[in-house]
Amino acid sequence: MPRPSLRIQTVLYENDRTQLDRFLQGMAAATATAKEVGVVGDVVLAIGDCSSDPVLSEDWLDRYRGAFDAVTYLHYGENLGSAGGHNRLFASLCEEHVVVCNADTYASPQLLVELLAPFVDQGVGVVEARQVPLEQPKVHDPLTGDTSWASGSCFAARACVIAATGGFDSELFFLHGDDVDFSWRAKLEGWRVVHRPAASVFHDKRLTLSGNLHASDIEIVCGAEASVLLGWRYSRPDIAERNLAALACSADPRHQEALSRIRRRQAAGTLPEPLDADGKVAQFVGVDYAVHRFTLGA
Repeated sequence: MPRPSLRIQTVLYENDRTQLDRFLQGMAAATATAKEVGVVGDVVLAIGDCSSDPVLSEDWLDRYRGAFDAVTYLHYGENLGSAGGHNRLFASLCEEHVVVCNADTYASPQLLVELLAPFVDQGVGVVEARQVPLEQPKVHDPLTGDTSWASGSCFAARACVIAATGGFDSELFFLHGDDVDFSWRAKLEGWRVVHRPAASVFHDKRLTLSGNLHASDIEIVCGAEASVLLGWRYSRPDIAERNLAALACSADPRHQEALSRIRRRQAAGTLPEPLDADGKVAQFVGVDYAVHRFTLGA
């Protein structure tokens, strides 16, 4: 049987080269392992850079070209966000599978072997990696792996799923919520989204003193905005209005920025068209998008 081709892609924004060395060393080792056991053919590395100035140089990338069958590096010259940056890379996707991952991750040697394994089931379209040391708390079926959505920090997808969904919706989601929306639209196309615990990746996330995940200001703004937009898109105006009211009552300037963004959408008539009227794929559980196995913080 011919071995499937694979693309590994990541989007940069003012990343540190030390961090990128760690990322590429991990992916190079995972690629070597996947080739040794014969689960992949050609493996291509694609990097999109949203930084104001190029983070990488061709000379620097030369150190890693031998680890992959091809390496491409695109400097966009503007901050497209995670969703927009990945979509630019998707435009040239010709491999059979793609791994989408953050540059602040470090792959285990078996990452690619384990991420690709569930695709033997022709109904599986997206496979999510397990993040360590701070796992995604959402529930997954221990037998099938089925889960509500796949985190964009690290997942694999069939190229045909990217084609069918159009990738991320960068018009609605700059950062947060893009992976939830992508997963749910993939499910609406008939694909399964599964979690693969054996596919582990270190993700450099930190906890605050109160036990919550540390998030930047832009992550908080985009997360708050997504909480409203996902409600509208997935035919839950009650959820959207509830979250919108919470933003209106908040004194946090980041919540007020999210509220302003949404009000501008309302005025411009650019709110999303509703999907999933029967509630087949979308999950709204409190302020989360899945049932959780555990919680962080208060």
